[in-house]
Amino acid sequence: MPRLEQVTGAPHLLETCAIDGCSIPTHAVPLKNLALGFARMATGSGLEPQRAKAASRLLTACMNEPFYVDGTGQPCRELLKAGQGQVFAKNGAEGVYCGAIPALDLGIAVKIDDGALRAAASVFAAIVSNLLGGETEMGCRFAAIAKSPLLNRNSIEVGQIRPVISV
Repeated sequence: MPRLEQVTGAPHLLETCAIDGCSIPTHAVPLKNLALGFARMATGSGLEPQRAKAASRLLTACMNEPFYVDGTGQPCRELLKAGQGQVFAKNGAEGVYCGAIPALDLGIAVKIDDGALRAAASVFAAIVSNLLGGETEMGCRFAAIAKSPLLNRNSIEVGQIRPVISV
């Protein structure tokens, strides 16, 4: 069984494979399986010991060095910084955000139908804020990310990106 199938519990078939923006093969995987895969990576549960150790090392490295995951001023980097080593977040293609909260043994997967990553980051941040408790310091940081200003080409605020769920 291919490694990604072991992690996500979903088949990774040739007919559901495409090439993403980074030029790597990417398989269509149901959101529940993406969330399961990130939960497994965060906790090691359901993984072979060697794979669990590697997943922990990978997630820890990403959470400790957000710049190398997404660069300056990018939403994924800001989410990782807000999580202070306790929340993993990674954007994907076409409005997908996935992540994990290891302390809660929880994986998260979000997909925005129109493919907008800014909407996905907002929804992801709102979910994390609600899971951590919106009144906690970390929950407040994620709530702030969930509600970001929408600027025009002249950097004038013309609106706000915010999730429909309350934060």
